[in-house]
Amino acid sequence: MIQPLQVTAEQVHYRARPQSGNARVEMGWSIPPADAGPLLAGFALWDGDESPYKTLDYDEVLIVLEGHFGFQLASGERFEGGPQTTLRIPKSTTVKYFGSQAKVFYVITPPGA
Repeated sequence: MIQPLQVTAEQVHYRARPQSGNARVEMGWSIPPADAGPLLAGFALWDGDESPYKTLDYDEVLIVLEGHFGFQLASGERFEGGPQTTLRIPKSTTVKYFGSQAKVFYVITPPGA
């Protein structure tokens, strides 16, 4: 059963994400994978280069809070925006991410579910 939860900004601990290629990326979970809930959530700080392509094993919704952020499909089509832009990526989509001075809130389904 899902329990109510409150997480403050001070409780989110950011860590570098080396899988993102040359991009400077830090991620912090506000609802971590260990929670085992139907949705996971967190924040990403992104500044710089594009990530390598990857095929998602989860559905993802991102809300740009600051800066500029987006993703590119394997076909080359790009989806991007600034603050208050919402982006959605379905499971099994191959994407690479990019951004500049971005802070993003993301929600995903558990990977592989």
